Amino acid sequence: MDENLLNNNIPNIGFSEAELDFIQKYKHEDVTKLVLKSAQFKELDVKKLAAQILSRQKASKKLPEWSAVDKLIFPPALSVEQCSSEATAKYKSSIISGKTLVDITGGMGVDSFYLSKNFEETHYFEQQEEVAKTAFYNFNLLNAKGISVHNQDSIASLSNTFDKVDWIYADPARRDANRQKVVLLSDCTPDIKFHLPTLFEHTSNILLKTSPLLDIDLAAQELKFVKEIHVMGYDHECKELLFNIDKNFGQEDLVIKSQIINAEGKVISSVAFTRKQEREAEIELCEPLAYLYEPHPAVLKAGAFKYLGALFGVKKLAVHSHLYTSDKLVSDFPGRIFEIIGVSKPDAKEINTYVTDNKANLTLRNFPAKIDDLRKKWRLKEGGNIYLFATTLFNQKKTVVVTKKL
Repeated sequence: MDENLLNNNIPNIGFSEAELDFIQKYKHEDVTKLVLKSAQFKELDVKKLAAQILSRQKASKKLPEWSAVDKLIFPPALSVEQCSSEATAKYKSSIISGKTLVDITGGMGVDSFYLSKNFEETHYFEQQEEVAKTAFYNFNLLNAKGISVHNQDSIASLSNTFDKVDWIYADPARRDANRQKVVLLSDCTPDIKFHLPTLFEHTSNILLKTSPLLDIDLAAQELKFVKEIHVMGYDHECKELLFNIDKNFGQEDLVIKSQIINAEGKVISSVAFTRKQEREAEIELCEPLAYLYEPHPAVLKAGAFKYLGALFGVKKLAVHSHLYTSDKLVSDFPGRIFEIIGVSKPDAKEINTYVTDNKANLTLRNFPAKIDDLRKKWRLKEGGNIYLFATTLFNQKKTVVVTKKL
């Protein structure tokens, strides 16, 4: 498809009024049941509209601003699941800015849209024609400013299209030819490590998004020029990793930031440290005190184990438990906070003195068992107000810490 045609003519790919009415009327319905009733709607492609409804259902929480625009076209539900959330996209737009941004892995366009707000011009690249058409159509509906859509191979087009740009953004595809998930940088498309010399010909600054499962230290070692790593936490999950790659960054110790954000992409809790600070930090080990702290998954992924305790003045139950405790409440601790109401042997009879209706929430930390096996052994059902932490203390004692949420 000719790029100029795409940039100057909005594709005629939207929905008719009848289709929009159908999507609105049945937007909360079970799409499987809708398809089975398709004979009742002979003038409509119910399968196509059901796919839109399913994608919108997937996007309702993840992309609330986009979901509120009735005429937007959403990709298949799997693509919606894989795209950035509005929260993480807004966070990205808060950490980079400049005159020119090139998004070399356009996709659905969520990141391009929010990142563009801090750049004079944004260039979105996408090889799949239908995906590029849809993004361009959606950008117009969203009143996006300064975004040019390119239906081209981004790496091959860089030399022909640009001299120097302020930032390049990349979110490589994490599916192989068989649609199976991959994690390693070299298995993603494009392979940023391989293309780094080419990218550095056009910019000194690259923001790379990866799977939260990626080994942080190995990736930093492979990429060499990593200045910062942002470990993104949202809604009780570690959502993604962001690598700030700087061509001019030397051999200094890179900064790792565990950033827990809210729905607006604002940081509500942050832990920033270097590996040297983690190595040199000292933390005291002790038995459970008055409060128990379970770090947010993003903090655990970042690897701030000893440094976290030193930073917040809490003690640790054991080196490998990653559970913390204190006598005085530390209300700004980045994670879940519990009041300890007892310490029990890992024994059904003693545990059940704390539990009503055989209901309790069970978590294992450095404890040699499986949750399902322990639930059966201790005759526990999921739920209730009691939270049990089965763990091993610093003295190798197997213990169940009985708590309730603050």
